[in-house]
Formats: sequence, C-alpha cells, structure tokens
Amino acid sequence: MIASLIRTAGWRSLDVGELRILSEQTVKRCLDEEIDACFEVCAEAYRYYGRVGSVLSEPSSLYLQLPSDRPKKCRLKGAHFTDTGVAGFRLASPGAYYTWVVDSQTGQPEGLVAENWLHRRRTAVTGALTLRWLRPNLGVVALVGAGKIGFECAVALGHAFPDASIILGCRDEGRAELFRDRLPNSVSSRMSIQAIEPAIRSAEAVLTITKASAAFIQGDWLRDGSVALSMGGVPEFQFSTWQRSQHFVLDDLGYALKQGDLHHWVKSDGLSVEEIRTRTTALIGDVALDPEKYQSICSGLTLAVIQGMAVCDVAMAGLVLERASALNAGRVVDLDSC
Repeated sequence: MIASLIRTAGWRSLDVGELRILSEQTVKRCLDEEIDACFEVCAEAYRYYGRVGSVLSEPSSLYLQLPSDRPKKCRLKGAHFTDTGVAGFRLASPGAYYTWVVDSQTGQPEGLVAENWLHRRRTAVTGALTLRWLRPNLGVVALVGAGKIGFECAVALGHAFPDASIILGCRDEGRAELFRDRLPNSVSSRMSIQAIEPAIRSAEAVLTITKASAAFIQGDWLRDGSVALSMGGVPEFQFSTWQRSQHFVLDDLGYALKQGDLHHWVKSDGLSVEEIRTRTTALIGDVALDPEKYQSICSGLTLAVIQGMAVCDVAMAGLVLERASALNAGRVVDLDSC
C-alpha cells in the first residue's frame, strides 16, 4: 500500500462540487524534478494491476472517429487505483490530453489534469521500468525515437540505468545531434548516435517510440537474449521479431489490438488473438510483482509490448494533484457556482 505517497499531509480534499484544474505548466512544474516519485507511483500501479487484475474500464479503450477531412479520433481510457484512493479517465483528442480524476471510493471529482507532458513522462517511465525489471544490469540500450516522448524516454533510461551506455538509433544524424544537445548532461554524455541497424545489433535492449508508417526493424537485427520493447502506436518491428522471440510480455491486450505492432501483425501477417494469448509469458503486472522470477524465465530474446495503461495515467495524475494541492497550485473551481 502506498496511500501515503498520494494522500500526504499536503493533500486537501475538496468540497463537494469543487474541482482542481491543472495546466501543462503547473503539471510540469510540480513533477519535472520528481522522477523518483514518478517511477515509484508507476511501479506501484503496475503491482496493483498484478494483484487485482481487473483495474481497467470495460472496454479498456473507447474510440470516436471524428467526421473530418483527415482521419482523426478521440480516445477514452479508464482505471482505478484504490491503493492511492484515485480513479478516473484519460481523455485524448487530437493534440490535447487530460485526465479526469475522482475519489476511488466515493466517485467525488478531484481534478482535471492536463496530460500532454505527463503522458510523455508516464510512457517513458513505464518503458524504463519494464527494462529495469527484465534486465536490471543493462550495459547498452538503444533508443529509436527522437521526438517529445523520446526525449522523456532518454531521461528515464538514464535514470533507470545510471551506468549504461545509450545509443540513439536514427536516420538523420543532424537531428539526432540536436536531440542529444537538449538532454541533461548526465544522459547526453553517455549517448552515442548510430544508424538504426547497427544501433540495434549493438544493444542488449531496444526501446522504440516512433511515428513510422511501416515496420522498419528486422527481427534478425536483435541480439540473442536482448529485449525488444515496442511502445509506439504504429508498426515498428517486422513480424519476424514475433517469430524470433522466445518470451512475450504485454500490458493490455485490448489496447494493443487497436494500434501498434500487435495490431498490424494481426491485420497484415495472420497473427491470431489466440496465438497471442498462448504465447504470452506474463503481463506487466506479474513482472512488477516478481521481477527476479521473470529475469530468469525471460532470459532469451524477449518481446515486450508496453503502450500505456490507464492505471498509470490515473496514478500519475493523482500524484501531481497531491503535489499541486500541497503548493496550492492550479485553480480550484466550484462547479456548483459556475
């Protein structure tokens, strides 16, 4: 139990009808330097998932296709995390992300949290946690993805593996150098830049978070005993990665079937849902509860598809609401008097 992590002395319960609203700037100010707390709360959220099992909304994700000229869709994902007393929904529309947080016992609204930056931090932390649980002694890790989420992934990998070398796999060396220059020195000083194939062939683990339009990583590039961590909502690893992998770790099958590598393998390569279920070594909640067990079991080439569970979004939103409450930050709105 980690209720104290969220409900510290700084937490002020709101009156009925009140809602604390946090902007992007406030969220980042509250948590940018709190990476240890982000790791801790996401780890506990995954352990909660491992213990309880059913922590997500049904369905785990809901999509609304907008009738616009270019395909756009909104998403809704919900979860509860009673260890910290919070529940809620992540609301995603094109270019805007928010988490609606309620008390997990009463349903009383607690806050509306801007999540553009927060979901990048959550993505990064959950990826780094997965690798740390499966391969705690990584010496070389490759990152493929130099966008805004990739930046947070580099920071999280540097935090999770303070002695590891990080290889940034890229197609554009100039852009990669600009990306590296923006990173904290503690990370950039350990980061080298290589083309994607040699980066992957050199690494003990590979984390991908890209906007690719087609799979670009061949399964035979991966080292024996390495971890392939697919995090993007697009095709990244070719189907040969699934065929080569000896172990498979997953967060949420329902969401993975709607986007990302599993979705594309089912759609284009004949992979069946039954085969996915049969081949699943563990869910991430199982790994969180007993990392040493799965370090031993998953000693061969391991594929992990970790795209983000709402339980971690809700956990992170609860954490930032606690920090904001302690600082009296954000804006408390009385919905009954609007």
